[in-house]
Amino acid sequence: MHHLPKFGLQLPAWVSDLFGARDGNVAIMTAFALMLLVPLAGGAVEIQQQSTLQLEMQDAIDAAVLAGIRAGSGYNAAATSYFHASLPDRAGIQVSAAFSGGSASVTGTAEGVYDTSFLKMLGIPSLTIHATATAVQSQTSTCVLILDPKASQAFLANSGARVTAPDCEFQVKSTAKPAAILNGGVDLAVARLCIQGDTIIDNGAKVTGLTKSCQTVSDPYAGKLPVPATGCQFTSRNYDGNVSMTPGVYCGWFNFNNCVKVTFAPGVYVIKGGGWNVNGGKWEGKDVTFYFADTSKIQFNSGIDAAITAPTTGTYQGLLFYEADGLSKSDFIFDDSRANDLDGLIYLPSRNVTFNSGSQARGDRLTLVVNSLILNATKWTLQAPTTQVAGVASLAGGSGMPYLAR
Repeated sequence: MHHLPKFGLQLPAWVSDLFGARDGNVAIMTAFALMLLVPLAGGAVEIQQQSTLQLEMQDAIDAAVLAGIRAGSGYNAAATSYFHASLPDRAGIQVSAAFSGGSASVTGTAEGVYDTSFLKMLGIPSLTIHATATAVQSQTSTCVLILDPKASQAFLANSGARVTAPDCEFQVKSTAKPAAILNGGVDLAVARLCIQGDTIIDNGAKVTGLTKSCQTVSDPYAGKLPVPATGCQFTSRNYDGNVSMTPGVYCGWFNFNNCVKVTFAPGVYVIKGGGWNVNGGKWEGKDVTFYFADTSKIQFNSGIDAAITAPTTGTYQGLLFYEADGLSKSDFIFDDSRANDLDGLIYLPSRNVTFNSGSQARGDRLTLVVNSLILNATKWTLQAPTTQVAGVASLAGGSGMPYLAR
């Protein structure tokens, strides 16, 4: 038998006999060769069609398992209906799909038989197409939500960034090209890194649960957080040594230089018209909230060790750091922090937040919502916060947020 090496197909007996013959008219041989070229050319088109059908079937089974897991106990009927509704109606293809699973996951397998016309002349009457997908109901929380939908590299993780957060999702809303850059030497041990865009630059980072083109959660906090009074009570000053801070409105610049320990009484600290410049020392406070009335900030510089928790009851329940609505974009930087231990919501939707070289967070329990995020050689252990924000639905990330896991 003769074979076509390009397609790996076995030729019909009449073609083999033809080319095995030692006599005959050259013109007849040429005619037969042309007859062979027709099914070969048409067959190439059919193989290309098979590839297109494969992509369509994969898209349909992906959508079907996601619809199935959302339907709960009725997953089979919902997934089957969605599969056939999602698949383009094409003549000459017979399709079947089967689904299994339950509330935690749904797996679908689809098969299609594509009847050929040209390849049939070469002894191949049909082509088979397979596709499979699994949707998982995540039980994790979204601990980090990066909001900017258009920012290039809205999430940048540079060499040395290490995050341990097995129960936390990072979600990136950017659809820019690239939406994120993950450089070599990065280790993100997270439940899932969901990037809404389809393009990232991965320079050899180690990331668990990386998912592109996924649907990110909505921001539940916008316009729903309390606004404290902002009339100035304290104006610019310098602190050193051991300091005890009182809740109130702090206007202008405040420098914490050579402070051994800064203790915060419970309450709301409004920062306005400047910021706090912090150089070293240990910060401690329970039931504490920081509110930024404008683009003011806290600049955490070298050697800060912070152990601060948000209120567990009342109007400011769960709020640790947050800002006024509608602020212009600005930077917020954590530099070389020895060890942070923070508990609550950090809601800075206008800020481009950077954790610089040497920053360490030994046991943060946070929800972090920012415009963009840069991690530089940051070592971070992260969990969901202890207390949710009063009157606002939890940013529950995976809960009720199925995703493809294939």
